[in-house]
Amino acid sequence: MKRFLLSIAIFCFALSFGQKPQPSLGIDVVSVTPMGDNYLKDGVKNFFGFGLTFQTVFKRNMGFGLELSQAFSEVKNKSVYGDLEKPQLTNFSAYFLYKYPFKNGLNVQGQIGAGIMRLSNQSQYIEDDYRETAAGFLLGSEVSYKFSKNKVVEVFASPKIYFYNSQVEFKDSELNKYYSRSQLLYINVGVRLNLNEK
Repeated sequence: MKRFLLSIAIFCFALSFGQKPQPSLGIDVVSVTPMGDNYLKDGVKNFFGFGLTFQTVFKRNMGFGLELSQAFSEVKNKSVYGDLEKPQLTNFSAYFLYKYPFKNGLNVQGQIGAGIMRLSNQSQYIEDDYRETAAGFLLGSEVSYKFSKNKVVEVFASPKIYFYNSQVEFKDSELNKYYSRSQLLYINVGVRLNLNEK
């Protein structure tokens, strides 16, 4: 995972030479829905929170993005999830993107990347929070609209699928899979400021 994030940084640094980047900074609300047959889907409710995004797009409409988000949920089934409370999901991800602009201010974007996720929970039996760290491969898209009178402001909606994969140790392979893997539907809706626009 660290090698992947480093390769993204090196690629973006090399790509930035000779091209005028178009950086942007966004703030958004986040909805996270666990999917599939796993303990997150069966054990917790949907997560809701907020996030920050940074993107840089180059002349060829290629670029990269960084995202940091934090979302909160509630336990719905302790027999599956355990005697834990107040689940909190923190996500830091990096991705390559291709942004296709239309003439009317509408843009469509494709994304592929990876992230590091931390799931924190409170417990009455331990003093510190119980934490679980996982890797998350992502496939995503985005639809955005840039206002014609003020090209600085852009609104966007971005659905992504994260493939959550943590490290757990059960002798039963099916149980191990149930508690280590999940698919997460991330939906980000927010406002972006295009920093190079006047």
